[in-house]
Amino acid sequence: MNNYNPFDTINARLSNLEALTLETLNCLRTTATTTSPEVGGIELAQEITRLSKTRLYALVSARGIPHAKRGNKLYFNRKDLLAWVENGRRSEADGSSVYVSKPGRRGRNATR
Repeated sequence: MNNYNPFDTINARLSNLEALTLETLNCLRTTATTTSPEVGGIELAQEITRLSKTRLYALVSARGIPHAKRGNKLYFNRKDLLAWVENGRRSEADGSSVYVSKPGRRGRNATR
């Protein structure tokens, strides 16, 4: 006859959970300590603003988003972009917004 102890099974599962939790924490700590770049290209702007490249280029063209340009390269500062996103928040009472229209677009019923 085999002596089955249910607590052995529970202890084994708890040990596995503890090991997985520690592994996950270590992964989170290593990714948290990896610093993201302060200055980057269009990919950084996309990551922070969640806007498409086309929309970002339109905002750059209209000088509607903070950026720097050297030659034909665009540079975005993480802090400037975060401040720009934060400043874009509207209160419920504020109905105003800034809209940059796409060049060459007309309204639905416009005649040509």
